[in-house]
Amino acid sequence: MVVAVALAGCYGSTEPATDFGTDSATLNARGTADTGRAHSYFQYWLTGTTDPERMFRTGDQDWPSGASGPFSTKATGLAASSSYSFKVCGWDYIGENEGGQEACAQVRTFTTKPPVEDSIVGKFGFGRSSHYEVDAHSSPSGAAPGGTLSEFDAGELQYASFTGNVTCLVVNGSAAAVGAVGTYHDFDGTQRPQSRLWTVVDGRVGLDTFNSVRAEGSAAPNCATASFADQHTLNEPMSRTDFIVNDAQ
Repeated sequence: MVVAVALAGCYGSTEPATDFGTDSATLNARGTADTGRAHSYFQYWLTGTTDPERMFRTGDQDWPSGASGPFSTKATGLAASSSYSFKVCGWDYIGENEGGQEACAQVRTFTTKPPVEDSIVGKFGFGRSSHYEVDAHSSPSGAAPGGTLSEFDAGELQYASFTGNVTCLVVNGSAAAVGAVGTYHDFDGTQRPQSRLWTVVDGRVGLDTFNSVRAEGSAAPNCATASFADQHTLNEPMSRTDFIVNDAQ
């Protein structure tokens, strides 16, 4: 029997996760709002990470005074074959919209299912000026690649962007090369065909690395010959990084 702990004045416990998938799981808890209105949410992270930017929050919910029983939420966008930790947290309201002291219950862990395809998904941004995003998938052998890749860079009064369709994907463990062909919108408003070849290393519980190479024209890049020699660590201030590389065996 798991002993519940006090979440501020309310009462709650983290319960075992259920419905594991390759990229999702249901997070469960029980609680009682026994001293007035209360608020709860779940926090989850890859087991072993110490980076606050990789600790995620989901399932925020207000409860009326006297509410009691189980509750849950679904966490999505998870890495396959990976251990995650999670806990339920909450507080009592001490005013109309003012939260009291926050507290969290015990931590539990679960493991997602193995991947069924090679993939790289995720995005990162530098402040409000630039962001990059990829959602690429293929069979475990790299056949039938698909998905999208995009880059956006904002200037003082103009912006440049690239949006392309994935043409190749090679995944080896936590490293991935993904290529795309699409259209580049320049700062001056002109448009022309261009390609991108990204190399990414998923740091999982640490920092990811990344590099993007552009080429003019509509020729598809070759992911099999991609170089990882010029990787850059994604640790810029105001940067939110979260790449997930899955290698199906």
